[in-house]
Amino acid sequence: MASNGDWGKILAGISDAQVLALEQAAIRIPSSTFEEGELADYLASHMSDIGLDVRMMEVTHPAKPGTMTRQPIARLRGTGGGPSLMLNGHMDPGVEMSGWSVDPYGAKFEDGWVWGMGAHDDKGGVVAAICAVEAIIRSGVRLKGDVLVCPVVAHKMGGAGTRALVTAGVRTDLAINMEHSANTIANVCVGIIMVRIKTKSPELFFRYSKEAKARYFNPIEQQCEIVRRVGPSLEQIPPGGWMTYVPHPELPGFPTHTFDTIHKEHYYQKNYTGMSSRECEMIFQIRTVPGQTLETVRANVIRLLDGIKKDHPAFDYEMTIPANGMEDGWFQDPMEVPRNHPLVVALADGQRLASGAEPVVGAWGRIGNVGDGNILNSAGVPTVQYGAGDIRIYKEWPTPDERVPLKDLVTAARAVAYATYRLCA
Repeated sequence: MASNGDWGKILAGISDAQVLALEQAAIRIPSSTFEEGELADYLASHMSDIGLDVRMMEVTHPAKPGTMTRQPIARLRGTGGGPSLMLNGHMDPGVEMSGWSVDPYGAKFEDGWVWGMGAHDDKGGVVAAICAVEAIIRSGVRLKGDVLVCPVVAHKMGGAGTRALVTAGVRTDLAINMEHSANTIANVCVGIIMVRIKTKSPELFFRYSKEAKARYFNPIEQQCEIVRRVGPSLEQIPPGGWMTYVPHPELPGFPTHTFDTIHKEHYYQKNYTGMSSRECEMIFQIRTVPGQTLETVRANVIRLLDGIKKDHPAFDYEMTIPANGMEDGWFQDPMEVPRNHPLVVALADGQRLASGAEPVVGAWGRIGNVGDGNILNSAGVPTVQYGAGDIRIYKEWPTPDERVPLKDLVTAARAVAYATYRLCA
Protein backbone atom coordinates (compact mmCIF):
# COMPACT_ATOMS: atom_id res chain seq x y z
CA MET A 1 0.00 0.00 0.00
CA ALA A 2 1.06 3.58 -0.57
CA SER A 3 2.61 5.54 2.26
CA ASN A 4 0.70 8.79 2.89
CA GLY A 5 4.00 10.54 3.56
CA ASP A 6 5.55 9.42 0.29
CA TRP A 7 2.39 10.19 -1.66
CA GLY A 8 2.26 13.65 -0.15
CA LYS A 9 5.80 14.34 -1.32
CA ILE A 10 4.99 13.14 -4.83
CA LEU A 11 1.75 15.12 -5.00
CA ALA A 12 3.57 18.29 -4.00
CA GLY A 13 5.78 17.93 -7.07
CA ILE A 14 2.95 18.33 -9.58
CA SER A 15 1.76 21.88 -10.20
CA ASP A 16 -0.42 23.63 -12.75
CA ALA A 17 2.53 25.78 -13.83
CA GLN A 18 4.78 22.75 -14.38
CA VAL A 19 2.22 20.89 -16.49
CA LEU A 20 1.22 23.97 -18.49
CA ALA A 21 4.80 24.90 -19.33
CA LEU A 22 5.62 21.48 -20.75
CA GLU A 23 2.28 21.19 -22.54
CA GLN A 24 2.75 24.55 -24.25
CA ALA A 25 6.32 23.71 -25.22
CA ALA A 26 5.20 20.42 -26.78
CA ILE A 27 2.32 21.99 -28.72
CA ARG A 28 4.61 24.69 -30.15
CA ILE A 29 6.83 22.08 -31.83
CA PRO A 30 5.10 20.66 -34.95
CA SER A 31 5.43 16.88 -35.04
CA SER A 32 3.51 15.42 -37.96
CA THR A 33 3.72 11.68 -38.47
CA PHE A 34 7.32 10.74 -39.30
CA GLU A 35 8.38 14.34 -38.68
CA GLU A 36 8.59 14.02 -34.89
CA GLY A 37 12.37 14.46 -34.61
CA GLU A 38 12.44 17.99 -33.18
CA LEU A 39 9.89 17.15 -30.49
CA ALA A 40 11.68 13.86 -29.76
CA ASP A 41 14.92 15.78 -29.18
CA TYR A 42 13.21 18.33 -26.93
CA LEU A 43 11.51 15.68 -24.78
CA ALA A 44 14.70 13.60 -24.61
CA SER A 45 16.63 16.60 -23.34
CA HIS A 46 13.92 17.47 -20.82
CA MET A 47 13.70 13.91 -19.49
CA SER A 48 17.46 13.68 -19.21
CA ASP A 49 17.52 16.95 -17.27
CA ILE A 50 15.03 15.65 -14.69
CA GLY A 51 17.11 12.54 -14.07
CA LEU A 52 15.99 9.83 -16.48
CA ASP A 53 18.36 7.66 -18.50
CA VAL A 54 17.49 8.40 -22.12
CA ARG A 55 18.40 6.76 -25.38
CA MET A 56 17.09 7.49 -28.85
CA MET A 57 15.59 4.82 -31.10
CA GLU A 58 15.52 5.21 -34.87
CA VAL A 59 12.28 4.11 -36.53
CA THR A 60 11.97 3.26 -40.21
CA HIS A 61 8.88 4.22 -42.18
CA PRO A 62 6.92 0.97 -42.79
CA ALA A 63 6.25 1.86 -46.44
CA LYS A 64 9.33 3.98 -47.24
CA PRO A 65 12.51 2.17 -46.17
CA GLY A 66 14.73 5.23 -46.62
CA THR A 67 12.59 7.47 -44.41
CA MET A 68 13.48 7.60 -40.71
CA THR A 69 12.31 9.32 -37.57
CA ARG A 70 13.25 8.90 -33.91
CA GLN A 71 11.71 8.43 -30.49
CA PRO A 72 13.20 8.65 -26.98
CA ILE A 73 13.11 5.80 -24.49
CA ALA A 74 13.56 7.16 -20.98
CA ARG A 75 14.12 4.92 -17.97
CA LEU A 76 13.80 5.57 -14.25
CA ARG A 77 15.79 2.67 -12.85
CA GLY A 78 14.37 0.90 -9.84
CA THR A 79 16.24 -0.74 -7.02
CA GLY A 80 15.05 -4.17 -8.14
CA GLY A 81 12.37 -6.63 -7.14
CA GLY A 82 9.31 -4.74 -8.37
CA PRO A 83 7.23 -4.84 -11.56
CA SER A 84 8.19 -2.54 -14.41
CA LEU A 85 5.77 -0.06 -15.98
CA MET A 86 5.69 1.67 -19.37
CA LEU A 87 4.02 5.04 -19.83
CA ASN A 88 3.37 5.23 -23.57
CA GLY A 89 1.97 8.12 -25.60
CA HIS A 90 2.34 9.32 -29.17
CA MET A 91 4.00 12.52 -30.34
CA ASP A 92 2.26 12.82 -33.72
CA PRO A 93 -1.02 14.72 -33.39
CA GLY A 94 -4.34 13.88 -34.97
CA VAL A 95 -5.48 14.77 -38.45
CA GLU A 96 -4.07 18.21 -39.25
CA MET A 97 -7.21 19.96 -40.43
CA SER A 98 -7.90 23.47 -41.65
CA GLY A 99 -10.48 25.74 -40.06
CA TRP A 100 -8.74 26.59 -36.78
CA SER A 101 -9.94 29.75 -35.02
CA VAL A 102 -6.60 30.02 -33.19
CA ASP A 103 -2.99 29.26 -34.12
CA PRO A 104 -2.79 25.43 -33.90
CA TYR A 105 0.81 25.75 -32.71
CA GLY A 106 0.31 28.81 -30.53
CA ALA A 107 -0.56 26.85 -27.36
CA LYS A 108 -3.13 29.43 -26.31
CA PHE A 109 -4.15 29.21 -22.63
CA GLU A 110 -7.42 30.90 -21.74
CA ASP A 111 -10.16 30.30 -19.17
CA GLY A 112 -8.44 27.14 -18.00
CA TRP A 113 -8.19 25.56 -21.47
CA VAL A 114 -5.05 24.78 -23.46
CA TRP A 115 -5.58 24.97 -27.23
CA GLY A 116 -3.42 23.44 -29.91
CA MET A 117 -2.63 20.61 -32.28
CA GLY A 118 -2.23 17.50 -30.15
CA ALA A 119 -3.39 19.23 -26.96
CA HIS A 120 -4.89 15.93 -25.85
CA ASP A 121 -4.16 13.68 -28.83
CA ASP A 122 -1.62 12.89 -27.62
CA LYS A 123 0.87 15.50 -26.43
CA GLY A 124 -1.18 16.07 -23.30
CA GLY A 125 -0.86 12.42 -22.37
CA VAL A 126 2.89 12.44 -22.92
CA VAL A 127 3.20 15.59 -20.82
CA ALA A 128 1.14 14.12 -17.96
CA ALA A 129 3.34 11.00 -17.93
CA ILE A 130 6.58 12.97 -17.85
CA CYS A 131 5.33 15.29 -15.10
CA ALA A 132 4.22 12.27 -13.05
CA VAL A 133 7.65 10.67 -13.20
CA GLU A 134 9.39 13.97 -12.55
CA ALA A 135 7.37 14.36 -9.35
CA ILE A 136 8.45 10.90 -8.19
CA ILE A 137 12.10 11.71 -8.85
CA ARG A 138 11.94 15.06 -7.06
CA SER A 139 10.20 13.51 -4.05
CA GLY A 140 13.25 11.33 -3.38
CA VAL A 141 11.05 8.22 -3.24
CA ARG A 142 12.80 5.17 -4.69
CA LEU A 143 10.85 2.58 -6.63
CA LYS A 144 11.71 -1.10 -6.92
CA GLY A 145 10.55 -1.55 -10.50
CA ASP A 146 11.80 0.31 -13.56
CA VAL A 147 9.58 2.95 -15.17
CA LEU A 148 9.88 3.59 -18.91
CA VAL A 149 8.53 6.77 -20.46
CA CYS A 150 8.10 6.20 -24.19
CA PRO A 151 6.88 9.11 -26.34
CA VAL A 152 6.41 7.22 -29.59
CA VAL A 153 6.14 8.15 -33.24
CA ALA A 154 3.64 7.32 -35.95
CA HIS A 155 0.59 6.31 -33.98
CA LYS A 156 -1.37 7.63 -36.94
CA MET A 157 0.40 5.04 -39.08
CA GLY A 158 -0.95 2.08 -37.14
CA GLY A 159 1.35 2.46 -34.17
CA ALA A 160 4.65 2.10 -36.02
CA GLY A 161 6.62 3.54 -33.10
CA THR A 162 5.17 1.18 -30.51
CA ARG A 163 5.54 -1.74 -32.92
CA ALA A 164 9.22 -0.81 -33.20
CA LEU A 165 9.52 -0.97 -29.40
CA VAL A 166 7.94 -4.42 -29.32
CA THR A 167 10.10 -5.68 -32.19
CA ALA A 168 13.25 -4.42 -30.44
CA GLY A 169 12.28 -6.23 -27.23
CA VAL A 170 11.51 -3.09 -25.24
CA ARG A 171 8.91 -4.37 -22.84
CA THR A 172 7.65 -4.01 -19.30
CA ASP A 173 5.38 -5.96 -16.98
CA LEU A 174 2.58 -3.38 -17.20
CA ALA A 175 1.69 -0.34 -19.30
CA ILE A 176 -0.51 2.74 -19.33
CA ASN A 177 -1.22 4.05 -22.81
CA MET A 178 -1.76 7.79 -22.30
CA GLU A 179 -4.60 8.23 -24.79
CA HIS A 180 -7.43 10.70 -24.31
CA SER A 181 -10.23 8.98 -22.41
CA ALA A 182 -11.80 11.86 -20.45
CA ASN A 183 -9.66 10.53 -17.57
CA THR A 184 -11.62 7.29 -17.47
CA ILE A 185 -9.76 3.99 -17.15
CA ALA A 186 -10.31 2.14 -20.41
CA ASN A 187 -9.64 -1.49 -19.61
CA VAL A 188 -11.70 -2.57 -22.63
CA CYS A 189 -11.14 -1.33 -26.20
CA VAL A 190 -12.23 -2.41 -29.65
CA GLY A 191 -9.81 -3.79 -32.20
CA ILE A 192 -9.49 -2.99 -35.88
CA ILE A 193 -8.92 -5.03 -38.98
CA MET A 194 -8.85 -3.82 -42.58
CA VAL A 195 -10.18 -6.05 -45.38
CA ARG A 196 -9.17 -5.68 -49.03
CA ILE A 197 -11.35 -7.34 -51.68
CA LYS A 198 -10.68 -7.25 -55.41
CA THR A 199 -13.44 -8.31 -57.79
CA LYS A 200 -12.78 -9.29 -61.41
CA SER A 201 -14.65 -9.99 -64.62
CA PRO A 202 -13.80 -10.28 -68.32
CA GLU A 203 -14.32 -7.08 -70.32
CA LEU A 204 -17.58 -7.13 -72.20
CA PHE A 205 -18.66 -4.60 -74.81
CA PHE A 206 -22.25 -3.94 -75.86
CA ARG A 207 -22.15 -6.69 -78.46
CA TYR A 208 -21.64 -10.04 -76.81
CA SER A 209 -22.55 -13.71 -77.04
CA LYS A 210 -24.90 -15.45 -74.66
CA GLU A 211 -21.98 -17.50 -73.36
CA ALA A 212 -19.87 -14.40 -72.68
CA LYS A 213 -22.74 -12.70 -70.89
CA ALA A 214 -23.13 -15.73 -68.60
CA ARG A 215 -19.52 -15.32 -67.49
CA TYR A 216 -19.88 -11.58 -66.86
CA PHE A 217 -20.63 -9.89 -63.53
CA ASN A 218 -19.61 -6.24 -63.53
CA PRO A 219 -16.81 -5.76 -60.94
CA ILE A 220 -18.50 -2.69 -59.49
CA GLU A 221 -21.78 -4.56 -59.14
CA GLN A 222 -19.90 -7.38 -57.43
CA GLN A 223 -18.65 -4.87 -54.87
CA CYS A 224 -22.19 -3.52 -54.48
CA GLU A 225 -23.37 -7.00 -53.57
CA ILE A 226 -20.63 -7.25 -50.94
CA VAL A 227 -21.68 -3.87 -49.53
CA ARG A 228 -25.34 -4.96 -49.47
CA ARG A 229 -24.58 -8.14 -47.55
CA VAL A 230 -22.15 -6.54 -45.11
CA GLY A 231 -24.68 -3.82 -44.27
CA PRO A 232 -24.66 -0.05 -43.59
CA SER A 233 -21.53 1.61 -42.21
CA LEU A 234 -21.39 2.56 -38.53
CA GLU A 235 -24.28 0.28 -37.60
CA GLN A 236 -23.73 -2.71 -35.37
CA ILE A 237 -23.30 -5.94 -37.30
CA PRO A 238 -26.32 -7.85 -36.00
CA PRO A 239 -25.67 -10.82 -33.70
CA GLY A 240 -26.45 -14.05 -35.50
CA GLY A 241 -25.86 -12.45 -38.90
CA TRP A 242 -22.92 -12.84 -41.21
CA MET A 243 -20.40 -12.29 -38.39
CA THR A 244 -20.02 -14.58 -35.39
CA TYR A 245 -19.24 -12.91 -32.07
CA VAL A 246 -20.44 -12.51 -28.51
CA PRO A 247 -21.67 -8.95 -27.79
CA HIS A 248 -19.64 -7.17 -25.13
CA PRO A 249 -21.63 -5.25 -22.50
CA GLU A 250 -19.03 -2.45 -22.40
CA LEU A 251 -19.11 -1.97 -26.19
CA PRO A 252 -22.72 -1.37 -27.25
CA GLY A 253 -23.05 -0.95 -31.00
CA PHE A 254 -19.97 -3.04 -31.79
CA PRO A 255 -18.67 -4.74 -33.83
CA THR A 256 -19.25 -2.32 -36.66
CA HIS A 257 -17.57 -1.35 -39.89
CA THR A 258 -17.13 1.39 -42.45
CA PHE A 259 -16.35 1.28 -46.15
CA ASP A 260 -13.17 3.27 -46.77
CA THR A 261 -12.14 3.14 -50.44
CA ILE A 262 -13.31 1.72 -53.75
CA HIS A 263 -11.43 1.98 -57.08
CA LYS A 264 -11.99 0.91 -60.67
CA GLU A 265 -10.14 1.95 -63.81
CA HIS A 266 -11.47 2.44 -67.36
CA TYR A 267 -9.50 1.60 -70.47
CA TYR A 268 -10.30 4.95 -72.16
CA GLN A 269 -9.19 7.07 -69.19
CA LYS A 270 -6.03 7.74 -67.20
CA ASN A 271 -5.05 4.86 -64.93
CA TYR A 272 -4.51 5.94 -61.30
CA THR A 273 -3.98 2.62 -59.51
CA GLY A 274 -2.24 0.32 -61.95
CA MET A 275 -5.15 -2.10 -61.86
CA SER A 276 -6.66 -3.61 -64.96
CA SER A 277 -9.96 -2.14 -66.11
CA ARG A 278 -11.37 -5.62 -65.48
CA GLU A 279 -10.86 -5.20 -61.72
CA CYS A 280 -12.44 -3.24 -58.88
CA GLU A 281 -10.96 -3.00 -55.40
CA MET A 282 -12.52 -2.08 -52.06
CA ILE A 283 -11.08 -1.66 -48.57
CA PHE A 284 -13.27 -1.63 -45.50
CA GLN A 285 -12.52 -1.75 -41.81
CA ILE A 286 -14.15 -3.66 -38.99
CA ARG A 287 -14.01 -2.56 -35.34
CA THR A 288 -14.00 -5.80 -33.37
CA VAL A 289 -14.89 -6.79 -29.81
CA PRO A 290 -12.95 -9.01 -27.38
CA GLY A 291 -13.23 -12.63 -28.43
CA GLN A 292 -12.95 -11.87 -32.12
CA THR A 293 -9.65 -12.81 -33.74
CA LEU A 294 -8.07 -12.54 -37.15
CA GLU A 295 -9.03 -16.15 -37.76
CA THR A 296 -12.70 -15.71 -36.83
CA VAL A 297 -13.06 -12.52 -38.87
CA ARG A 298 -11.34 -14.09 -41.88
CA ALA A 299 -13.68 -17.09 -41.69
CA ASN A 300 -16.72 -14.81 -41.45
CA VAL A 301 -15.71 -12.75 -44.50
CA ILE A 302 -14.91 -15.85 -46.56
CA ARG A 303 -18.28 -17.35 -45.67
CA LEU A 304 -20.03 -14.16 -46.80
CA LEU A 305 -18.10 -14.09 -50.08
CA ASP A 306 -18.65 -17.77 -50.75
CA GLY A 307 -22.36 -17.18 -50.20
CA ILE A 308 -22.31 -14.60 -52.98
CA LYS A 309 -20.44 -17.04 -55.22
CA LYS A 310 -23.08 -19.67 -54.61
CA ASP A 311 -25.84 -17.29 -55.69
CA HIS A 312 -23.85 -15.65 -58.51
CA PRO A 313 -21.47 -18.14 -60.18
CA ALA A 314 -19.72 -15.33 -62.13
CA PHE A 315 -18.66 -13.68 -58.85
CA ASP A 316 -14.83 -13.64 -58.82
CA TYR A 317 -12.87 -12.23 -55.88
CA GLU A 318 -9.49 -12.06 -54.20
CA MET A 319 -9.38 -11.19 -50.50
CA THR A 320 -6.44 -9.92 -48.45
CA ILE A 321 -6.89 -9.69 -44.69
CA PRO A 322 -5.26 -7.75 -43.07
CA ALA A 323 -5.57 -5.48 -46.10
CA ASN A 324 -1.82 -4.94 -46.52
CA GLY A 325 -0.56 -8.22 -45.10
CA MET A 326 0.35 -9.29 -41.58
CA GLU A 327 2.57 -6.23 -41.07
CA ASP A 328 -0.40 -3.93 -41.63
CA GLY A 329 -0.42 -1.38 -38.81
CA TRP A 330 -4.19 -1.22 -38.97
CA PHE A 331 -4.59 -4.73 -37.70
CA GLN A 332 -4.90 -4.53 -33.93
CA ASP A 333 -6.57 -7.01 -31.63
CA PRO A 334 -9.28 -5.83 -29.23
CA MET A 335 -8.07 -5.61 -25.64
CA GLU A 336 -9.47 -6.28 -22.19
CA VAL A 337 -7.86 -6.27 -18.75
CA PRO A 338 -9.98 -7.45 -15.78
CA ARG A 339 -11.42 -4.74 -13.55
CA ASN A 340 -9.72 -6.29 -10.52
CA HIS A 341 -6.27 -6.32 -12.12
CA PRO A 342 -3.72 -4.44 -9.96
CA LEU A 343 -3.06 -2.04 -12.85
CA VAL A 344 -6.72 -1.06 -13.10
CA VAL A 345 -7.16 -0.83 -9.33
CA ALA A 346 -4.06 1.33 -8.84
CA LEU A 347 -4.97 3.78 -11.59
CA ALA A 348 -8.58 3.98 -10.41
CA ASP A 349 -7.38 4.74 -6.88
CA GLY A 350 -5.06 7.39 -8.31
CA GLN A 351 -7.91 8.98 -10.26
CA ARG A 352 -10.05 9.02 -7.11
CA LEU A 353 -7.32 10.70 -5.07
CA ALA A 354 -6.42 13.17 -7.80
CA SER A 355 -9.95 14.21 -8.74
CA GLY A 356 -11.92 13.72 -5.55
CA ALA A 357 -14.55 11.84 -7.55
CA GLU A 358 -15.33 8.19 -8.15
CA PRO A 359 -13.35 6.86 -11.11
CA VAL A 360 -15.04 5.48 -14.20
CA VAL A 361 -13.68 2.12 -15.34
CA GLY A 362 -14.73 0.63 -18.67
CA ALA A 363 -14.84 1.27 -22.39
CA TRP A 364 -16.85 4.51 -22.31
CA GLY A 365 -13.97 6.99 -22.64
CA ARG A 366 -12.36 5.16 -25.58
CA ILE A 367 -15.38 3.53 -27.18
CA GLY A 368 -14.74 2.95 -30.86
CA ASN A 369 -11.08 3.99 -30.62
CA VAL A 370 -7.93 1.91 -30.84
CA GLY A 371 -4.61 2.99 -29.36
CA ASP A 372 -1.06 1.77 -29.05
CA GLY A 373 -2.27 0.04 -25.90
CA ASN A 374 -3.88 -2.55 -28.17
CA ILE A 375 -0.43 -3.35 -29.55
CA LEU A 376 1.20 -3.62 -26.12
CA ASN A 377 -1.61 -5.76 -24.75
CA SER A 378 -1.33 -8.13 -27.72
CA ALA A 379 2.39 -8.40 -26.97
CA GLY A 380 1.56 -9.78 -23.53
CA VAL A 381 1.81 -6.54 -21.54
CA PRO A 382 -1.39 -5.85 -19.56
CA THR A 383 -2.35 -2.33 -20.59
CA VAL A 384 -5.04 0.26 -19.97
CA GLN A 385 -5.71 3.41 -21.95
CA TYR A 386 -6.10 6.61 -19.93
CA GLY A 387 -5.65 10.33 -20.34
CA ALA A 388 -7.17 13.79 -20.39
CA GLY A 389 -9.35 15.00 -23.24
CA ASP A 390 -12.93 14.20 -24.23
CA ILE A 391 -13.73 14.13 -27.95
CA ARG A 392 -17.45 14.38 -27.14
CA ILE A 393 -17.09 18.15 -26.68
CA TYR A 394 -16.70 18.48 -30.46
CA LYS A 395 -19.40 18.15 -33.11
CA GLU A 396 -17.16 15.68 -34.94
CA TRP A 397 -13.74 14.13 -34.54
CA PRO A 398 -11.09 14.73 -35.86
CA THR A 399 -11.58 18.48 -35.64
CA PRO A 400 -9.80 21.82 -35.63
CA ASP A 401 -9.68 23.79 -32.35
CA GLU A 402 -8.46 20.84 -30.28
CA ARG A 403 -8.31 21.84 -26.61
CA VAL A 404 -8.10 20.35 -23.14
CA PRO A 405 -8.69 21.67 -19.60
CA LEU A 406 -5.44 22.19 -17.75
CA LYS A 407 -7.01 20.81 -14.57
CA ASP A 408 -7.66 17.50 -16.38
CA LEU A 409 -4.02 17.27 -17.46
CA VAL A 410 -2.92 17.91 -13.86
CA THR A 411 -5.38 15.29 -12.60
CA ALA A 412 -4.00 12.79 -15.10
CA ALA A 413 -0.41 13.52 -14.03
CA ARG A 414 -1.33 13.00 -10.37
CA ALA A 415 -3.31 9.83 -11.02
CA VAL A 416 -0.48 8.32 -13.07
CA ALA A 417 2.09 9.35 -10.45
CA TYR A 418 0.06 7.54 -7.79
CA ALA A 419 -0.43 4.43 -9.91
CA THR A 420 3.27 4.35 -10.81
CA TYR A 421 4.26 4.64 -7.16
CA ARG A 422 1.68 2.07 -6.07
CA LEU A 423 2.64 -0.49 -8.73
CA CYS A 424 6.43 -0.11 -8.73
CA ALA A 425 7.26 0.68 -5.08
